[in-house]
Amino acid sequence: MAGSVLLIAILGYVTRWICDDALIFTRIVEQILAGNGPVYNLGERAEASTSTLWQWLLALAGFVFGQSDTSTLSWMLGLLLTAAGFGFAVSATIRLHGGPAVAMVPCGVLVLLGVRPVWQYATSGLETGLNTFWMALCWWLLVRRRGNTSAKSVVTAAFVMGLGPLVRPEQTLVAAVFLIALWLVTKPTWRVTLAAVAAAGALPVGYEIFRMGFYGILVPMPALTKNASESFWGRGFGYVGDFVNPYLLWLPLLLCAVLLAGVLRRQSSDRIVVLTPVVAGALSLGYLLKVGGDYMHARMALPIFFLLMLPVLVLLAAKNTRVLGAVLLAWAVLCAGIGQFVPQDSKLIDDERGYYHAWTGKLYPTEAADFTPRMKYLKDATAPRTLTYEGPREQLLTVRLRDDVPAQSMVIGVYLGTVGVMSPVDVGVVDFWGLANPIGARFEFPTVKPGHSKPLSNAWLLADYADPSAPVPSPGNFAVRADVTADQVAAARHALSCGDLAEIQRSTREPMTPGRFWANLTGAVHRTGVTVPPDPFAAERTFCGGP
Repeated sequence: MAGSVLLIAILGYVTRWICDDALIFTRIVEQILAGNGPVYNLGERAEASTSTLWQWLLALAGFVFGQSDTSTLSWMLGLLLTAAGFGFAVSATIRLHGGPAVAMVPCGVLVLLGVRPVWQYATSGLETGLNTFWMALCWWLLVRRRGNTSAKSVVTAAFVMGLGPLVRPEQTLVAAVFLIALWLVTKPTWRVTLAAVAAAGALPVGYEIFRMGFYGILVPMPALTKNASESFWGRGFGYVGDFVNPYLLWLPLLLCAVLLAGVLRRQSSDRIVVLTPVVAGALSLGYLLKVGGDYMHARMALPIFFLLMLPVLVLLAAKNTRVLGAVLLAWAVLCAGIGQFVPQDSKLIDDERGYYHAWTGKLYPTEAADFTPRMKYLKDATAPRTLTYEGPREQLLTVRLRDDVPAQSMVIGVYLGTVGVMSPVDVGVVDFWGLANPIGARFEFPTVKPGHSKPLSNAWLLADYADPSAPVPSPGNFAVRADVTADQVAAARHALSCGDLAEIQRSTREPMTPGRFWANLTGAVHRTGVTVPPDPFAAERTFCGGP
């Protein structure tokens, strides 16, 4: 166990980094610690982070250490949680197969340690370390509950397992599988069952009520941006293949399946426990295939990979397991040495660490200051009561800001995290890709690259934030290059004042009062389903009526 913890800590440290998406969390934490609440911009309630628990954990860390810039803390905390997760996971698997007094052979843990993305996402500043720790803790609690079915232990385990939706929304599936397994293994009384259900649902249900009332929708904003309710099976299979193929993962996965079959045959009384992470991983894989994967190589596949390895991380030292363990060791060493992902020309799936290494010019980009020099020109151009944005050749354009915008100034954020951390909390950042923009997130664009398929045209930008009396600059932007006309801006501005769009604006920008909270709460279901034609004239017809 100690060896695996030490190895992942070392490998994670030597590949340490953070990405622009991690800086989105940093910006939100800055707003929380400034007293503005869990928002990206002052005066606009948009939930830009997908991992609620990670967001608040970083806020707690920032408060404890007196740092509003948690970019460095994020990778350190992620690495600590990853290492702790490996410790809990291996400890649980040792206990499952006989305990520390019995000789064990490392198997599945070698597979995890042989794959570079496992090292890289041990940091990254994202919630992957927290995710690893939570899954490992669920596994550890389930294994231990076989011999301890006291009411307190069952309710405690249920509470931890119920945190899944707050780790990431899709971890609701994993939480459900572990909770069902917990009930099957412990067979609690109906009173304990009710207490366990209440414990599991307390925080997720409570936060969902808060989300609906505060933000006015059912899911974090990125779920709307990425069209998470739609199906993209072909892209999903491509994403999984993009993870499996560079490392020849089919070989260790096949060997681990053989080892798993042996475990199920030998430990028939523990089949529910053994199969729980496998079933959770299989369901998560189905979901990943359905939603079309992600644009970051391996990131969304890693939790599934971890779950599938849990029952066979280590195994009893029998002849067959020694042989297969030796094969897995050879593969792991070879894969760690030469297994490398090379992005395809399509750029639909990126090597994020390699990209930000090149973009920042830093071998270890681990703090906000490593990112901001690339965008310094944007900060220097920002003046009070102005909207600063980009033209088709990324030249800077400015226009007067609308009088009722609470931010001192507004700036476009193509790199949302980087622009966010270099801007004071009273400077608003308009998200170009819709992750933190209540209108842009709802555009009816087909999803090509998740999170990067809904560019905000300058017509919509000017309609929402520019002074209506200001002249309309004609340039488009690098993604929507067509010139902007005054008629387009007028149509978009009119659409924003009508029907569902007007209510979306009110739900995110009106002062938070009990009445506004109730209106947001009761209208969240409908608001979540609203989509917006990206063409201003079509949007005007849709929401305001007319031919």
